[in-house]
Amino acid sequence: MERRRYDVVVVGGGPAGCMAARYAAKAGVSTLLLEEHASIGEPVHCAGLLSTRALAEGELENPEWCVSREIKGAVIYSPSHQLLLESPTQRAYAVRRDRFDQALANAAVKAGAELMLKCTVKMVQIGDAGCMLTVATETPKVTREITARVVIGADGVRSTVARSAGLRTTQRYLHCGQIEGDYEAESNYAEIFVGKGVAPGFFAWAIPLDTRRRARIGLCIDRQCASQTNPLAFLKRNLAEHRVLARKFGGAVFLRSAGTIPLPMDGGKRKKTLHVAHGSGILLVGDAAAQIKPITGGGVYYGLRCGKLAGAQAAQACLTGDMTVLHDYERRWRAELGREIAFGLMVHRLRCVMNDRDYDTLIRTISESELVERIAAKGDMDYPSLALRGLIRNPQLLPLMARSIVKYLYTRWSKVN
Repeated sequence: MERRRYDVVVVGGGPAGCMAARYAAKAGVSTLLLEEHASIGEPVHCAGLLSTRALAEGELENPEWCVSREIKGAVIYSPSHQLLLESPTQRAYAVRRDRFDQALANAAVKAGAELMLKCTVKMVQIGDAGCMLTVATETPKVTREITARVVIGADGVRSTVARSAGLRTTQRYLHCGQIEGDYEAESNYAEIFVGKGVAPGFFAWAIPLDTRRRARIGLCIDRQCASQTNPLAFLKRNLAEHRVLARKFGGAVFLRSAGTIPLPMDGGKRKKTLHVAHGSGILLVGDAAAQIKPITGGGVYYGLRCGKLAGAQAAQACLTGDMTVLHDYERRWRAELGREIAFGLMVHRLRCVMNDRDYDTLIRTISESELVERIAAKGDMDYPSLALRGLIRNPQLLPLMARSIVKYLYTRWSKVN
């Protein structure tokens, strides 16, 4: 059995893991990045809609290589109404996630990290002198033992690193299904579809790709408020019956994918969950840490931000020999994103009790008022609370908000009793 030793080992080659490896390596510590698949960025599960801020956060030499299409705004469809939101400035891009992730991995390698593909971490053992990872590789087919002073778990929803350290960051998941198919997409607009029968507890989407007749069409559902638990069943029905999706869908399907998004347990405000295993030299980042936006399900921007923090703190711990500095990671990411995540969880809870009439009321009220301009001006994909806090407090929407809060409280009471 081969043995290797590194200062920092990052498990998982998604955006969060690549950025963590890059920042650890450029600080001057020996860094290994492990990815279980044969190539970075595949298979693709993401809708591929990134804010301009998220694309810039990747610090890529040629970010345009990753862009499929500029997105000017969004068209939101409720069961009976629709709303056009158009930003006065460029806010988002439809991106090739495979290219984006590959560019991030290349940047990590350029910074000095070593990359190993087709490596599956079977177990992480925590000891006084650091961590030992048992890793199975496909080429060649051997089992390696790799030791590290710090391990950064960026290995997704079912994180082996988190499980080995006894860390749990979520109890609830969004279940997603997506296709790439023949679709008459809006040229430079994302399409969002809401409704209890469309995607209970969440929404569906259609994101235009580099040709007008091709789009990523998908949805997520929260099974706690859905009668049918299979997201692909909802997607199939929407493509056949939805008043907009069925009309625009051409029938051809090129790619299918399914995935799971972790919902954070508390947003980090009340410290119910930990993303640093005390005294063990283990950090969690990205989906493994449930660092996602509960309102949109997006995690790339948060993953990049937290990846930078995790990589820098891991390197500092190795360079100084003081592992207690790892706890600064927990404090810093909570301070930056905790309030936003907590707000998003509140919005998600209210969304889960909304019915089709509620969605129609919401979209109709916004479209018939000055709220459209306000949302277009203040809307922010990465910090949605900037626009939504004002929306929730708007007098025109108070009856809907009050009704949703009462339904949510009744639902909670019913479960308890």
